[in-house]
Amino acid sequence: MTPWLPPQPPAPWAGPPQIDLYVTVQSPVPVEPDLRWWQRLARAVPYRVSPLVAVTAVAAASLPLPGVGYGVGRIWGSLLDDLGTGVHYAASHAAAAVVMGVVAARIHRPCRLRTNLAGDLIRRLTWLDAFGVAVTVIGGTWGVLWPDLVAATTGVRA
Repeated sequence: MTPWLPPQPPAPWAGPPQIDLYVTVQSPVPVEPDLRWWQRLARAVPYRVSPLVAVTAVAAASLPLPGVGYGVGRIWGSLLDDLGTGVHYAASHAAAAVVMGVVAARIHRPCRLRTNLAGDLIRRLTWLDAFGVAVTVIGGTWGVLWPDLVAATTGVRA
């Protein structure tokens, strides 16, 4: 059994508890207004594609080759058109889809990395990537998507 202890006297009063308060002042972060899709695209494109690379790739894809008379994009479009006329239109669409997949896989591989103004690493298109995109777009437009009035009205390709 423990002996009985008399109550202890209260601790002397030392005043109110002390509270430390720290204030950090930062400059306000500027908030950008909501941008439309074309404004976001206009800001993103110069980081991803050099204007010189884009212009030379489109020119190389569309200017006629000596001795052939057609550009590479037009040749690819003619091949797709012949596939659609001679074999079946699904074959031309499948060929265009395969090439678009190859070009997309090439674009998404790690190529030249660049830092944008926000400090993020982004991929930069090389000339060969831009040339592939130009040939695919020009050829696909000419060979697959080009509106053929005879086929549209009669259902038979010219």
